[in-house]
Amino acid sequence: MDMMELMNLLGNKDMLDGISKNSGADSDKVGKLINMGLPTIMKAMNKNATSNDGAQSLLNALKQHENDDVEDMVKNPSKINRQDGEKILGHILSSKKDVVNNNLAKETGLGSDQVNKILSQLAPLLMGTLGQQQKNSNIDSNNVSNLLSDALGKSAKGGMMDLAEKFLDSDKDGSIVDDVGKL
Repeated sequence: MDMMELMNLLGNKDMLDGISKNSGADSDKVGKLINMGLPTIMKAMNKNATSNDGAQSLLNALKQHENDDVEDMVKNPSKINRQDGEKILGHILSSKKDVVNNNLAKETGLGSDQVNKILSQLAPLLMGTLGQQQKNSNIDSNNVSNLLSDALGKSAKGGMMDLAEKFLDSDKDGSIVDDVGKL
């Protein structure tokens, strides 16, 4: 499965309804959050992977998820391990997690607790998808950022990347380098 397939599956009514039910959020708002949240998470992952240690940490995490059954999780959202999703988000967003949740909440009309619940469901799907791509493409720590850049390009819709950067740039200096925690 690649990012386009994941985005298409996440857009289907049953998946949106499942995530909506698990988070107590309206399915239209869930769809909007998916379109904003996934690029935000991937942008943070990509930024973390710019250092050798960050790239190696990300590669290790992707290898842990390379055999995840993403299609089954998409078909049955109750099978998504939200605790694992919380850990993934903690590693990726670090101290910026609350800022990102609050910014996404403002943009989508959801509560920040709902945003967190939804993102914690999306994170395992994203890691599983990228883990499978990493495995199938034999990616190593030297080119893991290429995998993310390719995935970012495929998932970008309009100005979503600019919006993702806005959410991550908590000090509003125009750069997210100083704002994103390390993996």
